Amino acid sequence: MPASSVTQTSEAAQRYARALFELAQEKGALAAVYKDFKAFAESVKTSKDLTKLLDSPAFSRETKVGALAALAKKAGYSPIFSKFVGVMATNGRSKDILGAEAAFDQLYAKQRGVKRAVVRTARPMSDAERKRIEGMLAKIAGGEIELSSEVEPSLIGGIQLRIGSTLVDASVAAKLDKMNTAMKGA
Repeated sequence: MPASSVTQTSEAAQRYARALFELAQEKGALAAVYKDFKAFAESVKTSKDLTKLLDSPAFSRETKVGALAALAKKAGYSPIFSKFVGVMATNGRSKDILGAEAAFDQLYAKQRGVKRAVVRTARPMSDAERKRIEGMLAKIAGGEIELSSEVEPSLIGGIQLRIGSTLVDASVAAKLDKMNTAMKGA
């Protein structure tokens, strides 16, 4: 998978995510916090200024806390989530917020019994292809599947499918590599 699609999750981010998850679960606000966290992460990914605010040591903790509080208020985030980002910024952990989002996302999926899968293809999939793959995976996995897709032209054709730590590589590029290896050994 491309490195850009993988968010590094520090141990601290995982602890913060677990604490938020448990608090949101206790307060019956898991779905709202999940929605807020997803929206916040999308904002960070699409805003260079917000990314710079979170990552740069040039901004003081107070500046980060104030900016995040203003953003949370404007976006209408839940009080639990708003306090969470404020606490992370206050504790000097604003760089770990996206890592905490990834960890929270995993906890939420596990709690709902959802399995995650990533399919990589050489060209974008049609809706019919996507639905067919989702249906097959749901039968194999015996439950709900959340499928994300990536386009990787270097695959040439075919697909790569990852569910958890299992990778099934049925790409043309992989078959060509195997043939190349076999020819070298002959």
